[in-house]
Amino acid sequence: MRYFLVLMLAALLASCTPVISKGVLKEVERGITVDMVQKDPAAFTGRKTLWGGVIIASENLENFTRIEVLETGLAWDLTPHTEDYGASKGRFLIDATGYLDTAIFKKGKKLTTAGTVNGIIVKKIGKMDYAYPIITPIEMRLFEPPPLPPPSIFYLQTPY
Repeated sequence: MRYFLVLMLAALLASCTPVISKGVLKEVERGITVDMVQKDPAAFTGRKTLWGGVIIASENLENFTRIEVLETGLAWDLTPHTEDYGASKGRFLIDATGYLDTAIFKKGKKLTTAGTVNGIIVKKIGKMDYAYPIITPIEMRLFEPPPLPPPSIFYLQTPY
């Protein structure tokens, strides 16, 4: 019984861990969106914001790792929404100093970051120019995809 209570307490405490620390959350401006920065990058450069989304790509460059993210908005618990990609405000880049393993920060994983806006960079998506806001992260949180549910026992039985 004690073992069960200790496990339940540990699970409860782990579920209360904030995605981004409270100190950093006090510094960010949550009203800044990707499309706002795209329209007027000079007005937002140097300001701190909180964005989340789904990783599209990541690459290691000479002194930093660049992560391309499709912004999806954040839920009440600061995890990225993934149900409706149509509500996205666009794409942004995270330029994280140092090496991050691209096998871990890979396509399809959800990510929340608090960071400083560092202007925009224009890159191609297909043949079209696209203005990517650049974020230098203060804190980032990567989310693992949920495990697949086990197969139902009823599928293992014959219908007769």
